[in-house]
Amino acid sequence: MEDQVILNKGIQIWTVPVTGSYVIEAAGASGGDGTDRSVSPAHRKLGGLGAKITGTFQLNQGTKLKILVGQEATTATAHFNRPGGGGGGSFVTLLDNTPLIVAGGGGGGGARENFTNGDPGQATRNGSQCGGTQGGGGKVCNANTGQEDFSLVAGGGAGILGNGSSGREIQFVPRSFTTGGNGGRWLYSSGVVGGFGGGSIARRLLGGGGGGYSGGGVVGTDEKGTAGGGGSYNVGENQQNVAGANKGDGKVVITLLAYP
Repeated sequence: MEDQVILNKGIQIWTVPVTGSYVIEAAGASGGDGTDRSVSPAHRKLGGLGAKITGTFQLNQGTKLKILVGQEATTATAHFNRPGGGGGGSFVTLLDNTPLIVAGGGGGGGARENFTNGDPGQATRNGSQCGGTQGGGGKVCNANTGQEDFSLVAGGGAGILGNGSSGREIQFVPRSFTTGGNGGRWLYSSGVVGGFGGGSIARRLLGGGGGGYSGGGVVGTDEKGTAGGGGSYNVGENQQNVAGANKGDGKVVITLLAYP
């Protein structure tokens, strides 16, 4: 592998060493847990697990692939109650950003009783909970009206093409894969950080949406809600696409099956 990998702002550029059939396994990162310290012991709403996506691809020697490995979102512990951020998606694309395989990250767990566990990274292309479509970012939607609601303190995850969206108090939205893949964050130290790979920050009670091929959204109000998982993508042969199968940071494993 020496001299075959170049790192560029967290995205690896890998040169295929030999023409052959390769299995690519990508796993999205899990969302952060939410913590409610109003009960003893502190109750946790769990972050969703990342998707696990596998396919077989014919790759030619010298082809360059871009690889982003999603990171698990953080869980706040210093505050009375805080939700978890969205997990980052894991991406493998050609050098021109044409996707081969993407595994969605999980949504963050909410804080307090009526805020749920985060959704898992999805096995299909769309994000869940008002999630993005066709590579777009997830939205923040009101659970009562079904419409996008910028007054809520929440953020949707980014997709391969579109940044995540946000409501109040979130200064830096998660970035799409094509614009760097950074997770969402707040201007100051308060609030948890979204995972690298397009995961969204979480600030008050609603968890952050997960990153992926299309970002996970958030559906809620000030009293209840759920953060969605990011969507996945696979154009390989012999596909295995499983929602909610990976805990922790994401991963990408490329294995040579056979020479031509």
